[in-house]
Amino acid sequence: MHRRLLSLWFPSVSRHPDPPHGDSGPDELDLHALALWCQAFTPLTAVDPPDGVLLDITGCAHLFGGEAGLRARLAALWPEARLAIADTAAAAWALARYGQADTQPLADLPLAALRIPDGMIARLRRLGIRRIGELAALSRGEIRAGFGADLPLRLDRLLGRAPEAMLFLSAPPSYREVEYHAEPLLAAEQLQAALARLAHKLCAGLAAAELGLVGLKTGFHRIDARVIEERIGFAAPTRDAHHVIRLLCERLQAVDPGFGVEAIVLSAETAPLVMTQPELGGAAAPQHARTIDRLMRRARLSRFAPDQTHIPEFAAHRVPVTAPESQWSAPCHPRPLRLFERPEPITVIAPVPDDPPRMMQWRGASHRVVRATGPERIARDWWRHDPPPTRPEAERVRDYYVIENEAGQRFWVFRAGLHAGEAAPRWFIHGLF
Repeated sequence: MHRRLLSLWFPSVSRHPDPPHGDSGPDELDLHALALWCQAFTPLTAVDPPDGVLLDITGCAHLFGGEAGLRARLAALWPEARLAIADTAAAAWALARYGQADTQPLADLPLAALRIPDGMIARLRRLGIRRIGELAALSRGEIRAGFGADLPLRLDRLLGRAPEAMLFLSAPPSYREVEYHAEPLLAAEQLQAALARLAHKLCAGLAAAELGLVGLKTGFHRIDARVIEERIGFAAPTRDAHHVIRLLCERLQAVDPGFGVEAIVLSAETAPLVMTQPELGGAAAPQHARTIDRLMRRARLSRFAPDQTHIPEFAAHRVPVTAPESQWSAPCHPRPLRLFERPEPITVIAPVPDDPPRMMQWRGASHRVVRATGPERIARDWWRHDPPPTRPEAERVRDYYVIENEAGQRFWVFRAGLHAGEAAPRWFIHGLF
C-alpha cells in the first residue's frame, strides 16, 4: 500500500491548545497530548517538536471522505494551522512549512525545507544553489565531499530514497474489564456476582499501575441490543474493590435486565494513586471520601462552576462535586440572591430613553418603585451563539436596574433592546435580592 503522511504545523506556539476545539496553537509541552488526541484519525501519530504533529494516514483517509475530507476536518478544528500530505515524513514537513500546496514540486522548495543549519545554507547559496532541485542535480559524491554525509541523507529522505525512523506514540492504556455470558443474567444476585468479579480484576490492574478510580462507567448489554449505562464519581482516587462493589450494587435495583444481560463492561477513569503505608508515615486516604462517595451515589451531589460569559443565566453550569475547584471572579455590581433560570416578562411604566421603571406589574401584582440604581449594560456574546429571536438577548444589549418597592422588596430587572432599535424594547425580571 502506498504510504501517505500528514504534517500538522502550528506557526504560533505561544498559546495553549484546547483539543478538540482547537481555539489556539500548542506550546511544546502540549504536543504530546495533541498527538494522542489525533489518534482519533489514525493510530499512528508522532510528536514533531517544537511546533508540529505527524500523522501516518495510510489506509485510513477514506474513513473521513478521503484526504480532502480529512484535511477539511483538521482545518475546521485548527484554522490557524498549516498542513500538508506527502509520501514521506520529510516531504510533508517541508510542504507544510514552505510549500504553497501539496502538488508543488519539491524541487521548487528552498534549502531550509531540508532542515539543515543556516551556515550550510549560506555556503550553498555562495555556490549559487538556492533550491532543492538545484541541489538534487549534483552528484552524491560532490555533495558528500563538500558538505558531509548528512546533507545527501536528508535529501534522500525527502525524496523517498532512504528510510526515516519515526517514533509513533502508543495509545494510553485503557483500564476496562468485560465479562460475556452465554446464558443471559436475569437475577440481581447474578449481576452482583459479575460486578464483584469485574471490580476485583479492575482494582488489581490499577494497583499494579499505581492508579486509582476517579470515575467508573458501567454498561449492561441486554440481549435486545439495549445498553443501560451507569456512572459513579469518587471524591478521591480509590482502588478499594469492596468500596467500589458496594457503590455499584446500591443502584442495581434500578437496572432493568429485560430478557437478560449478555455482557457487562466496566470502564475506568483514573488518576495517580501511589501505594503507601500509613503506619510507617505514608499519606492515608481521606477518611471522608467514602462517605462523600455514598452521598454522591444516592443524592447526585453537584455544584456550580463559572462560564466565560456575561449573560447571567449562562454564567454557571453544574459539575460533579468532586470536580477541581474553580475560581470565581467578583462581580462589579451587586447580584441577586435568587436568579431565575429564565427571565420573566413584566409590564412597566418608565420614562425614556434610559430611566428606570416607575411602576412594575409582575405575576398579577403591581409594585410602585421608590428607589432604583442603574443601568448596568450587558451585551450578549455574539461570538458564542446566535440566539433565536424569542430570547431576550436577541436585542443584543440589556440594561439592568436594581429597583425597590414601597414594601422594601428589591428586584433585578432589565430592559432588552434600545428605544432606537429595530423593535420596541421589552422588560424582564431576572432575580430577587
